[in-house]
Amino acid sequence: MENWATYGYWGLFLSAFLAGSIIPFSAEVLIGILLYKGFPLIPLVLVATLGNWLGGYTAFFMGYFARWDLIEQYFKIAPEKIESFKWKDKLSAEVLALFCWIPILGSLILISLGLMKSSIFKTGIFMFIGRLARYTVWALLSLEIVENLQ
Repeated sequence: MENWATYGYWGLFLSAFLAGSIIPFSAEVLIGILLYKGFPLIPLVLVATLGNWLGGYTAFFMGYFARWDLIEQYFKIAPEKIESFKWKDKLSAEVLALFCWIPILGSLILISLGLMKSSIFKTGIFMFIGRLARYTVWALLSLEIVENLQ
């Protein structure tokens, strides 16, 4: 992680992008390192959120532009199963994107939302809010730790 920190905001953006996609990666540690090096909190949160949000869109679009013939062939999932998946309450499916920050499960949520052809705009808004909240909480906790170390 120390190597990524040498690239500052660009390293954080790329690590958050990778973490937001289907590639397992952790940008949280990098936020702590950059805070320790004196980077300001708000730009770090915004850069990490933006990178993670764009990375999340890669998972969403994997589902959105998926070829059903390949999904049926390799995963044995019929399109009818995905299309029959409906929420019983008044919340739209896009609200699930609030929870896409959860490791592994988040990518599955986004791919599923893409397969269901959920609204690109609504999914993006909820995904951004969820990821912003995650990085804000993480950065504040990291800042507290960094301040106690100094």
